[in-house]
Amino acid sequence: MSQSNITVSFEHADLAHLLNRREFRRCSDSKFGGRDGLNDVLRELAAPVLSYTIKKIERIEKGAVHLQEGTTFTSPILAKVLEHCEEMICFIVTIGSALEMEAARLNDYNRLTEAYILDRLGSLTAEHTINAFHDNMNRRYRNKGYGVTLRFSPGYCDWLITEQQKLFLLVDTEAIGVTLTESCLMHPRKSISGVFGLFPVTTDDTTSPYNPCVQCRKRGCHARRRRVD
Repeated sequence: MSQSNITVSFEHADLAHLLNRREFRRCSDSKFGGRDGLNDVLRELAAPVLSYTIKKIERIEKGAVHLQEGTTFTSPILAKVLEHCEEMICFIVTIGSALEMEAARLNDYNRLTEAYILDRLGSLTAEHTINAFHDNMNRRYRNKGYGVTLRFSPGYCDWLITEQQKLFLLVDTEAIGVTLTESCLMHPRKSISGVFGLFPVTTDDTTSPYNPCVQCRKRGCHARRRRVD
């Protein structure tokens, strides 16, 4: 198992892209003072850290992914995502609890705009962190002749949130201070768990990893990916 600390900061264009127009205006008008002020707050309150492990896939059949060490994840869509993969990277990322505690404090004092911005930026920081890790692993394994699939989390599509319990047994969660409730929600809240696969590619292979969102007709899904990350 491995873990790493990741530094996250947002440029002006990042915030404009990640937040919608109304959110971005609220951010610029708040006491945080736009990008520089928010980055100072993030450095003080957010501590992105990630723990991951790489597991060998034994076989994929009948809508299930069987790992060599004995764990089986059941999800026809996950099985399709990992169809040509030899290994699977299991990860959990968190930014800690300090930021959400500060957002709750601001909310208690009726400073709702600042509380909202902090909560939103906490979610975006966790997302930004795992995207950076995914991109880094893609570059690392591309040099070794492998590609990476899109990442997939318990609760996505047909993968039941209860499978989170199996994932937590594979990753060193104690090292990064993430726990799981009886309802399979993570604490701290600003945490993301999931997997993505490693599959062999040739130098002239231009095939994109399978994206289940392309066929999905569900509207208003916050996790929808219209193209490969």
